[in-house]
Amino acid sequence: MTTPANYANRFNQPRTQTAAAEPAKPAFNMVERKDPKHIQFGDGETVTGILVGIERIPMNGKNVCRYTVEELESGEILAFLGTYQIDSKLRLADVGHVVTVRCEGASKEVSKNGNAMKLFKVAVSDRKAPGWAHDGTEITESDIGF
Repeated sequence: MTTPANYANRFNQPRTQTAAAEPAKPAFNMVERKDPKHIQFGDGETVTGILVGIERIPMNGKNVCRYTVEELESGEILAFLGTYQIDSKLRLADVGHVVTVRCEGASKEVSKNGNAMKLFKVAVSDRKAPGWAHDGTEITESDIGF
């Protein structure tokens, strides 16, 4: 039986030197994840990739949708904020689909505080990308305020 005195003595004994053990190999190959590259659309700019997530984030006292896309050509992870048009065209059910978002320019008819509303063309594939298994659900439809 180990008593508190014996327990303490076991740990106060000098350690014997043994051959250095080979470091254990990790069970998984760990790859660092970097923050998505945030983009703001300029006239004519296009993003095409797999929609991997939609989340609500606070910005200037309001909650806005942030869309995360894995670009098809480079595999780079990009993020952009929703606008009225983008929010009304992309849905949670589109996560896993290939999407294309293109800024068509600014509306001459609609402006707020001197800023013209940007116009977007959004296209979504008719089925999920091959091999897409993750549903990406991070929020529910009730979280989206439109």
